[in-house]
Amino acid sequence: MVHWEHRYLLGTMIFTIAGDVVRDFDDEYEAWRWLELEGWGLAAIEPPDPVRPGACKYYFRRRVREEYQAPVTNEHRVLDTKSRPRSERSLRR
Repeated sequence: MVHWEHRYLLGTMIFTIAGDVVRDFDDEYEAWRWLELEGWGLAAIEPPDPVRPGACKYYFRRRVREEYQAPVTNEHRVLDTKSRPRSERSLRR
């Protein structure tokens, strides 16, 4: 199963979608480079608010593969018919 993580870049700060600061950089290019090195890809760009102009908001996401674990079933004994003599195997039929 594939799971997506999301972040956004506003100026020099990287945030979670919930608004928590992940990391702050001195320069926007450093932040962008860090995101790319960590495997994040650009997903969308939100232009500045026309009422309160500011920086664009850049949304990033990356895929995280979740390990699939099959449900645990009950253990069953395996019959080994090759280890028994042929005469015993033919009697069971």
